Amino acid sequence: MKKMSIVPPFTDERERELPLFSLDRLLPVGQALSVNTDCLVVSLVSTNAASGNPILLQRLVTELQMRVLLPLLEAPCYCPHEFLLASLYCSYQGLLTGLFSPERDAGEEWLAVVQQTRLLLECAQVRGTWRKELKQLYNMLSELRTKLRPFGLGITISAAGSAYALISPTASQVPAPFLDRRLYCKNSREPQGALQPSFR
Repeated sequence: MKKMSIVPPFTDERERELPLFSLDRLLPVGQALSVNTDCLVVSLVSTNAASGNPILLQRLVTELQMRVLLPLLEAPCYCPHEFLLASLYCSYQGLLTGLFSPERDAGEEWLAVVQQTRLLLECAQVRGTWRKELKQLYNMLSELRTKLRPFGLGITISAAGSAYALISPTASQVPAPFLDRRLYCKNSREPQGALQPSFR
């Protein structure tokens, strides 16, 4: 099953194109989720409205909530811890470039941070500090669940506890896992230096 469908771009009042995520089987047909990464606004829009305002619902989010939401939208069926945690460490522009740029090498910073975060979590698992390392992420996921509830979306953890996924609380099944190539590249070089949270 395909993880998502990118529908034709929705243009806001400033005539800027905003990415739309149809989130197959999670949203009703004819609806999509739009994110304005500049204004930190999440919108539920109608994709087949011939006229009038296509916006059905909008919510403001914080930058940290947007950071965690974006990897979930890119890989809604299976988004591992390291991708979500990396979204908090990567620069905001680096995150956006890594997830949305069509250029093959544009996401170098994002891929490096993902690899570094993976190593950080491997060490944390050995030291027994896994929950401590993920505390901030858990807090952000809890806040994001509240923001997504009006859109009819939820966040769940996989049975193995290795990843998160977007769900529809009314859906009978969670979508099958799918790992997006923009989130992980096997040939990404191993980064150097210690991770430090980056908030712009």
